[in-house]
Amino acid sequence: MKNQDAASGNATVRSDDHEALLDTFLDDHAEWQRWRTWSDETTHAVHESLCLRAELVHESGSYMPKWRFAVYTSPVGVRLWHAATSPTTPPGIVEALLRSLAAHADKYPDMDGVDGDEARAEATRPLAGSGWTSAPEAPGWVRWKPANGTFFLRHHQLADSSTDRPEAWVLSGLDQHSARWTITLSASAPATALADVTEAAADLEALLRCGTATPSPVRTPPQPPTPHHNRRTR
Repeated sequence: MKNQDAASGNATVRSDDHEALLDTFLDDHAEWQRWRTWSDETTHAVHESLCLRAELVHESGSYMPKWRFAVYTSPVGVRLWHAATSPTTPPGIVEALLRSLAAHADKYPDMDGVDGDEARAEATRPLAGSGWTSAPEAPGWVRWKPANGTFFLRHHQLADSSTDRPEAWVLSGLDQHSARWTITLSASAPATALADVTEAAADLEALLRCGTATPSPVRTPPQPPTPHHNRRTR
């Protein structure tokens, strides 16, 4: 049953899948550290610059974000852009954004949001390259979807950096009526972040279309060299 569910896009994402993803990410990236706050409800992965942060909510409700991401101008500066995922978002989609943050950590605080036709084309190139098509859906919204209509991405073209609406980019595992999972990016998120996530989504959709439940490795950008450290004790 698990294989059939995964092939149809209905596979259950367990909480410990996300916990394992966070552990693996921190083990692979010594420049990111595990931070715990006064509450045990969340764990933060924070880049050594203190400008990039990912937060895992351990026991999120059905309608609460499972992951939150944020990039800041400086350790005490303003937030430039942010993202969030639902509890049912496949770990491979989350991993794509985590690894994108790690690969471009020094550049993300200086990247501009997706503005203009050229930037939008770059952000959605993985979808176009995988045969997805786009069409207007409502005033200000553009829908991207593959041939079978199982997944789609909506872009709110009227949202901008001044409003920074979190639903500016909504990438979802959807049928016509209900969401199976979502990842949202704010209007000011750069093309690099969105392209890395859309590539993972296109890969996942192709995998499900082929009817196989075995996850393929997320194609990630080159990783920065990691200094050798002893394994951290957490």
